[in-house]
Amino acid sequence: MDNDLIVQCFQYLLGIIPGDVAGNIVAVLTTMVTICTLIMRFWKIPDQASQSHKLWKLIYILASFKTPSVTKVEAKDGQKIN
Repeated sequence: MDNDLIVQCFQYLLGIIPGDVAGNIVAVLTTMVTICTLIMRFWKIPDQASQSHKLWKLIYILASFKTPSVTKVEAKDGQKIN
């Protein structure tokens, strides 16, 4: 999907929604993304067989707006993390 189309749809929706409601929606979404980003910063990747891995994937998607595509992620020092 083209980024210009996404921006146009977003601007259209913000034009329809009253300003105070739109401001509240943006504030809630910003807070949610910030909290998910903080959680991702300190939560190590759980084992894929565990139940918490599904929750980790959801938080990862909300924090980064992309799906985790690899099973192994490299740490900052270059070591592999399962």
